[in-house]
Amino acid sequence: MNVGMISSRYATAMLGFATQQKLENEFYEMAKFVCVHFDEQPKLMQVLESPVVDLATKKQLLLLAAGSKKNASFDKFVQMVIDNKREKYFRTIMLKYIDFYRDRLNIYSGKLITATAIDAKLEKKLISVIENRKEGTLELRKEVNPDLIGGFILEVDNTRWDASIKRQLQAIKNELNF
Repeated sequence: MNVGMISSRYATAMLGFATQQKLENEFYEMAKFVCVHFDEQPKLMQVLESPVVDLATKKQLLLLAAGSKKNASFDKFVQMVIDNKREKYFRTIMLKYIDFYRDRLNIYSGKLITATAIDAKLEKKLISVIENRKEGTLELRKEVNPDLIGGFILEVDNTRWDASIKRQLQAIKNELNF
């Protein structure tokens, strides 16, 4: 089966349903939360693919992965996925929903890696510069990596800016043939 097509159809239906219910932002937050759980708990996918685990348990796991907020509409969507035996596609459905939601609202995903934590003022300034260039909203994840020594690495969609001291030192080393 074509995983991309199945996921796209369910994500499209989910976005339409969420929009109709005026819950698209709430579903977006739940979808992001689900994806984090799938990344942190790889065995979750094994459980969903297992024919031994009953459907009620699978549904409970998916609802648990969506977070502590109870939402009857999201519950209905999960039940539809379970009823149609598409639970093994749930992660890719959530990823597609995130993509569709971001496309619709012109949201860009970014990751900022710094040697030390940055303050809120600098973060806002950086976000503002990127948003002015890309004409949209930047959703920024932050990560601290002391190996950079200083500077930063910024990844926005498929573009990467590496202004780290580590990269600069590596460039000098390469130039001097060490």
